[in-house]
Formats: sequence, C-alpha cells, structure tokens
Amino acid sequence: MTDDAELQRTATLLNHVFEHADPLTVASLRWYYDENPAGEAAVGRVEEDGKRLGNYALIPNRFRSIAGEERVLGVGVDLAVDPDARGSGAFRRTVEDSYARGTAMGFDGILGVANANSAPRMVATLGWRSLAPLPVTMIPAVGSTKGFRSTEITTETIDVVDSLVDDEFPRSSTSGFAPIWTTELLRWRLQRPGHSYSVHVSDDLVVVSTRTRVAKLPFGVILGVLSRRDVPRVPVGRVAAVVGRHHKAPFVIHWGRSPALRMRGVPLPQKLMPSPLSLVLHPFVSDFNRDTFELGEFGFLDFDAY
Repeated sequence: MTDDAELQRTATLLNHVFEHADPLTVASLRWYYDENPAGEAAVGRVEEDGKRLGNYALIPNRFRSIAGEERVLGVGVDLAVDPDARGSGAFRRTVEDSYARGTAMGFDGILGVANANSAPRMVATLGWRSLAPLPVTMIPAVGSTKGFRSTEITTETIDVVDSLVDDEFPRSSTSGFAPIWTTELLRWRLQRPGHSYSVHVSDDLVVVSTRTRVAKLPFGVILGVLSRRDVPRVPVGRVAAVVGRHHKAPFVIHWGRSPALRMRGVPLPQKLMPSPLSLVLHPFVSDFNRDTFELGEFGFLDFDAY
C-alpha cells in the first residue's frame, strides 16, 4: 500500500503538469493505484532532492484473446515530467523505471493511452508500436428506451452490480484481445472518487455512462458496453437513446470498439475529441508478439478518461 506522502507528491506533479480542473487527490490516486481488484499499479518514478520529476503508472488489466490466451498488461496512464526537468532524460528514466517495476510484478507489457505529444516519442525514441486509432462517434439520442432500466450509481445503489452476471461478463468480440470484466472489477470502477456514473441494464446488456460537456453542449458518454449473454448485436441508436434521455443530452459520444453494438453515427471532429486517445504497445516478455496484438474490445471504461 502506497503511503499518503508518496501519493501526495504524485498528485502535486500531475496537477502541476496537467492543470486538472478538478485536482487529483490522495484518495483518487489510492483508488486507482492500490485498490484495483486486478492488482496494484506498477508506478515508474524519478526523483531528485526530494522532488518528484517524473511519473508513469501502469494499471494492471487482464486481456484474453479469442483463442483463450491471457495477458496482463499495464494500462499506462499519468505520464508526466516536471517542465523544469524536460531535456534532462527524466522522460526516458521514468518510462524505463516503469519497465522494471512492471516486469517485477509479472506484467506482460504496457498498453499505453497517450496524448499526441507522448505517443510519437514512445514510438520514435523507445521503439514502441503505435496501434490503430479507435473511432469516436457521435450519435443522436432519439428513439425508444424500452427494455432498459437506468440507475445512477451511489453508495446506496452500487449493489445492483452484483446481480448482473454470476462473475465474469461474456466477451462480445470475435477477434483480437478483450479486457476481462467481472462484477468485482466493475464495482471498483464505478466507485472512482469524485466521479458520477450510471448503468443501464437490459436482459442482454450492461451499459455504463456518464455526462460531459463538449464545446459547452451536454453530451452523454458511453463508457463501456458489457454483454450479459451471447446475443445478436444491438443497434447503437437504441443505447444512445437510453443514455441521452437519462442524462438529458441530445447527443451521445462513443469511443473505441464495442462489438455488442451495431455502430452507426457521425465521426466526431478532431478538435472536439474528449481526451488523449493514442494507443501504444510495448511487450516485456519475449513470447508476446506485439505485431499481432489487436484489440477486439476497448473503451473509456478500460482507463481513466472519465
């Protein structure tokens, strides 16, 4: 368990570099770095004279291929270098420290979610592989909401998660690797400090959503879509109608791959993209072929954009 002083130094660096509107706290970092049911984060750090100069956190996430191969990848987040240390090698030392810690903790590699500045540096200077970008789609929130029941998650309603499936959610994708979601993991994800989530449940699906603003307009955000059983794909417009009506938003945003949905919509312009969404991959072990790794499922629910 990371001590409070350590987490506070990390929060101070991240808040300074990224200027978060809602500053990170010790509680939010403890939730993310220490309390994940999949295991503790491997956090690469660089410090000099008691000051944190670099941070890169690898959040363990289990992935399974359609063939049944399982990999533990550290989803790389919170990569930050103090502006005063740029050009000193702190970036590389921070990332390489994360390698050492992740390898020691049994991770198979890193799946990095980086911004437009960090991703090219990782590819050019560290030899990582850049994965194909995942689409961002805007869907009008019109249509029937029949068959779904919506619940805003609070400490009083979180128990709704326990009855969704017996333990592990069935995968929807028919190719590539997909994150392994369980009820325990979903319960943890929905209790992120300082954030508000809703779940929309039908006989077939569990949809996790939140609300945001883009260019001052309210949007519903589909964070993730989990199957409760093996059924044909559902039109995304049906899910968008449920999410939009619940959040009183005329449009809904979806990023990533949700094979349970039949996708239609309008690509969101680059200038309105909600978060850094570049994906990069680096293996730690020799039997992990980075060139054949593809994501069959992945979305906002799988990291901390919302």
